[in-house]
Amino acid sequence: MALINCPECGKEVEEGVLTCPNCGFPIKNKAEQPIYKNKRYIGIVMCIIGCILFIVAILRINNDDYKFNLEHYETCMQGYDKNIATANSYTSGFFKRSYKDIALGYKNMAKRACKIIWKYRMEAIVACGVGLILLIIGYKNIKNKGNSNGVD
Repeated sequence: MALINCPECGKEVEEGVLTCPNCGFPIKNKAEQPIYKNKRYIGIVMCIIGCILFIVAILRINNDDYKFNLEHYETCMQGYDKNIATANSYTSGFFKRSYKDIALGYKNMAKRACKIIWKYRMEAIVACGVGLILLIIGYKNIKNKGNSNGVD
């Protein structure tokens, strides 16, 4: 039989014994030991991480770059509307085509700004979703007092 060291006194004991013959310390086999010691602490950590993710989500849509792109999008759409209206006031010719080209430029800039805005929004949505999942699981681990040591 293999020998292991007692966690209390450090003396070698045979593997599989329930208590150390030297000091009487209860010895668990590796198969009996839980993967993690306390689900309550893991639940607390999960809740903390979930809250941090909510803060990250708020910061993703409450920063200067997001606000700039949102304002840029609105300005481009106003420019698009104004130039389309001007182009439509002409029946044909060079000016109508020129104003439509300018409007198209505004529309393309608005599309780029919109992509950036939605990138920030999607990051915030994902952070909120993962944060919510972690909060729910963490809360269940904290609330589960009957099985605080060991795995399900």
